[in-house]
Amino acid sequence: ANANVLGELAMAWVWGDAGVVPVPAPVAESALCRHSGFWGTAWCLIYQTMALLTDVTCFLYSLLPGFSTGKSHGKPHWTQIFLRCTVSEFLELYPQHASLLPDTFSFYALLLWIFALLLLSRQLLLSLRRGLRRSPEVLFFPDPSGVHVRHLCHLLRQSRKRMWIAMFTLTDDVLSQEILNAWERKVDVKVILDDEQYAVLGADGARLVEKGVPVVLDAHEARMHHKFAVLDDCVVTGSFNWTKQASMSNWENLCILRDPLAVSPFAMEFQKLWRAFTDRTDRGLRGRDIRMPSPKGAVHRKRYGTPPR
Repeated sequence: ANANVLGELAMAWVWGDAGVVPVPAPVAESALCRHSGFWGTAWCLIYQTMALLTDVTCFLYSLLPGFSTGKSHGKPHWTQIFLRCTVSEFLELYPQHASLLPDTFSFYALLLWIFALLLLSRQLLLSLRRGLRRSPEVLFFPDPSGVHVRHLCHLLRQSRKRMWIAMFTLTDDVLSQEILNAWERKVDVKVILDDEQYAVLGADGARLVEKGVPVVLDAHEARMHHKFAVLDDCVVTGSFNWTKQASMSNWENLCILRDPLAVSPFAMEFQKLWRAFTDRTDRGLRGRDIRMPSPKGAVHRKRYGTPPR
């Protein structure tokens, strides 16, 4: 029935001496959507929605004052050709179909439909953005250009909630400064270091302690050989120590993971180590309360033997 009504309303326009003359144009009945399958139906829905938006835009524009009389050089205004006819012309030609004109309910229903489409589009874009942001990255060293270290510094600067670092060796002053900057930004900064590497020449652990950054040492026969950092919702891990030698000379790798399924285990492991190493020391070795070992007094253990149980 709807197809028959639309066939009656279909109009064609031809040019003549008197301007534009309406001529009925037969329209064959056809299904609303000729496509099948999920993607075909989705494309059909998008196409029909855009057509609906075009029709409503034309209708609203036709209500503007002076639309019916707008002419240029004796020819009809371009909007009249594009919009086919005005509301008054429609009612004059087809008074029996006045009910087809949009009423208040239809207008607000259309606005609600457009709002729903915009909301759905926003959610799809956000999901796509999150998917792209979760894509992993792999950096390889040595990198004499310093691009990879700058990228790591960028990740450290972006941290706003937490910066949990478990690092075997920390001697790179640039990365240590980024840790201090995060601490000044009130980020939850916690650092776990190997006790022997804490005391080597050029180590930056004592520098962090002097600024009040919470630092914990492993204080164990075995090495704390982790090299990872939990930065908000991502984790950086690999063979890469935060040293100049690692970035400029050694063959190393650094993986940047953003999948929550990968970040969560690292965060849990860090909290586990933090509790274990805190309980194992006198007062947690936090901030200025730490009793910093000096390089001369560092304890040298047989790290390559089997540690006692």
